[in-house]
Amino acid sequence: MPTMFERLMRQYRFDAKPPEFLLTHPVTESRIADTRNRAEQAKPGGKEDSLRYQLIRARVQLKYEDTPGLAAKRFQAQLDENPKNDVARYGLAIAQIKGTQLKEARESLAPLLAKAPNDITYNLAQIELDITSNRMPDAQQRTDRMLTQYPSNYPLNQVRVDLLLKQNRTADAEKALDGLLKSRPDDPDVWYQVAETRGLSGNIIGLHQARAEYFALVGDFQQAIQQLDFAKRRAGNNFPLSSRIDARQRELIEQERLVKGMMS
Repeated sequence: MPTMFERLMRQYRFDAKPPEFLLTHPVTESRIADTRNRAEQAKPGGKEDSLRYQLIRARVQLKYEDTPGLAAKRFQAQLDENPKNDVARYGLAIAQIKGTQLKEARESLAPLLAKAPNDITYNLAQIELDITSNRMPDAQQRTDRMLTQYPSNYPLNQVRVDLLLKQNRTADAEKALDGLLKSRPDDPDVWYQVAETRGLSGNIIGLHQARAEYFALVGDFQQAIQQLDFAKRRAGNNFPLSSRIDARQRELIEQERLVKGMMS
């Protein structure tokens, strides 16, 4: 602000008629000095990004990184500059996992987990490393331990489902997803995974029902209604099941009508 005032004063010092703003708010040297003094005494504004935010930001950046080797070098350089930089150490570990430098990734994660053994972000990285290293029992044990502390944590529950599927425990994965739906009934990503898992376990009617919910949540009502047609055909003579599917189909038809009415 004081710098801006100084520029205004210099620019219009010799003008016969300065801008109207300066006529009503004259810029004097004393006013500039006053604003500079206030600026110097003001406390720094804003908030420093939390550690969790910085960790997630590093992870998101790496998700779209095509060259994990270059990312690893970048994080290593940051770590060399400041060995206490936990964000750089975490980013380095994730880059090493992505680049299949598994031994190095384990070494990078070790001090982070020693410092914060119950941190969700660090433990998820270790679980990812164990899965990549095909150490499924270790990954399962760590996941179960973390879920006892954070039973409603979505990423941990997703990892649990992924682990069960990787171990061909589709029935257990289906049960885990049914539990996840209780807390996230309107999440299309969960319904998509439910559909995939039901298909793997041979629950074809459930597959079509889950696909219907997925399509409805993403706004494709025609596909949703069609999926329930498929489910009804499979239900055959199971009257209670057919009735439930039919009732849900009528609900979706009504939802589609309401949405079209709002948009017309």
